[in-house]
Amino acid sequence: MLWIFLAILLASIVIGLPIAFGLGVAALVMAVLSDIPLSIMIEQSIRGVNSFPLLAIPFFILVGEVMSNGGIARRLMELAGALVGFMRGGLGQVAITGSMFFGGISGSAVADTAATGAMMIPSMKQQGYTAANATAINTVSSVIGIIIPPSIPLILYGIVTETSISRLFIAGIVPGLLIGAALMVTTFILASKQGGGVRQFRWDCLWKAFKDAWLALVLPVIVIGGIIGGVFTATEAAVAALLYSLAISLLVYREFKLSELGGMLIRTARLTGMVMMLLAFATVIAWFLTINMVPQTLVRQVQAITQEPFLLLLIVAGLLLLVGFVMDLTPAMVIMAPMLAPIVTSVGVDAAYFGVLMAFILGIGLLTPPVGTCLYVGCGVGKVSMESLVKAMLPYYAALIVVLVVLIAFPGIVTWLPDLTAVRGN
Repeated sequence: MLWIFLAILLASIVIGLPIAFGLGVAALVMAVLSDIPLSIMIEQSIRGVNSFPLLAIPFFILVGEVMSNGGIARRLMELAGALVGFMRGGLGQVAITGSMFFGGISGSAVADTAATGAMMIPSMKQQGYTAANATAINTVSSVIGIIIPPSIPLILYGIVTETSISRLFIAGIVPGLLIGAALMVTTFILASKQGGGVRQFRWDCLWKAFKDAWLALVLPVIVIGGIIGGVFTATEAAVAALLYSLAISLLVYREFKLSELGGMLIRTARLTGMVMMLLAFATVIAWFLTINMVPQTLVRQVQAITQEPFLLLLIVAGLLLLVGFVMDLTPAMVIMAPMLAPIVTSVGVDAAYFGVLMAFILGIGLLTPPVGTCLYVGCGVGKVSMESLVKAMLPYYAALIVVLVVLIAFPGIVTWLPDLTAVRGN
């Protein structure tokens, strides 16, 4: 069954068929060959999307839309400028810090690339950055948005592997900050070649930016603080974040118009529908593979190769990097997580740790050709060619790989905070 599934999936990728439809075709073929009633397929697909934590996805997507249109994202970028704009690398450091702020609210790398890129790239060009270098910094920093909570990929991982989403969110905080620090150090080193003026640090400018943005900063506090404090689950945090973002955008900043809400809801529904279709068909595939003992067989075969967690994680990381080259993050997560999670947890690896690691590795895939979604968005926003953008991103690829190796070698970096807070529930 595994080979049938992989063959159909590969054929779908080659002919350009959407992954969701490819999964549906694979499920149908497997049902026919197994002589299983189609009613069971329908039952399993409904079970896959009949999950309360899934409600967090449309709410967090909509929060990102409100941020971009309601003045929240702009204020966060201005605060980032006042905070780190004086450093060597200037606006490059601002773009990365802004992505860390933005990622702590939107949960989407693509949204981060589009929003921060549109705000930062024109200014960076004026300060001496080439178009390729300015776009590279804004594009590569978008991976932070799927690690620092909230994170849509972590929600999907939690659902398909039955791992606490709240614990996954807390586990992503320190790695997200580490990724941001690595990118800032890289920008600092390259600053003399990339250009970018250094402006003087001023407390009065920082205070002014903070006063203008402090209400926006409360948003990640609501999400993360509420989860750590046990006030609400990750799903309830998404609703609270949406209500709060709407309130300050409409009543305080007054840059958001109700007439724009319809378009936001349509975009949110489209993206949510795509995720739901992927998850529904992926659940059917996972059920077929399970009843045919595929995950159990894979666990035994991998354990026969090595039971050393570090070596096993290196092997799995290499596999996921290859998957990220040819498949977008969302389908890769819902397809690969149910198969790989049992393998790594069988040797004692924490499920939440692996979820963060998997999201990070597949996030790198968003930045690499030929399928990298963020790469294409970055090219459009920065008006640069794919070749020049990839060339400018090479030092940042190296920085991300270094962080990846560090996270694999020292898993405590990821697990100590969720263990400290003892967050377990969804």
